[in-house]
Amino acid sequence: MKRMIMGIAALVMAVAMISCKPAPQAQVEAAQAAIDSARAVEADRYLAVEFTALNDSLTAAVAAIETISALPFGERDFAPVRTKLETIATDATALKANAEVRKAEVRTQVEGLLVELGNLVTSNKEAIALVRVTPRNRATVEGMQNEITVIESAITEINTLVANGDYLTALEKATASQVKAVEIQTALATI
Repeated sequence: MKRMIMGIAALVMAVAMISCKPAPQAQVEAAQAAIDSARAVEADRYLAVEFTALNDSLTAAVAAIETISALPFGERDFAPVRTKLETIATDATALKANAEVRKAEVRTQVEGLLVELGNLVTSNKEAIALVRVTPRNRATVEGMQNEITVIESAITEINTLVANGDYLTALEKATASQVKAVEIQTALATI
């Protein structure tokens, strides 16, 4: 009888141990590593919406693991969360590649804007040189010359940003400088 009770107890323990499904810690770590890898190539800046969505998905998956872990042993099923974590890791790897592509696109865009800015500054300087300065327009012409000097300084800053790999900030500065240079060009046409 004692042997039979011990046998049943061992069987119950074996069933209980089999039904204890471990939390998918390896998948959580893989998903986090993939997201960190995407962050390293600045996916959080160049593809912010997609990156935030993946990060939120990881947070939700970790919360789901905690919820499932609170359930009784026989009711734990981590399979859907495991699948979600594997999808997050795959998507984060793809996001990393897409961020690198987007970064290259922004760099190309900045380089194009720099060429255009250089041409606008040159043409604006040439146009200012042709303007006949009178007491009436002197302040306007001097203001334009000062703005061109500011744009030239911005071009230097943009080149430094590009050299440092900060293409988004360079794009913002280049776009703002281009708008200002076009405004000067338009104003010069009316003088």
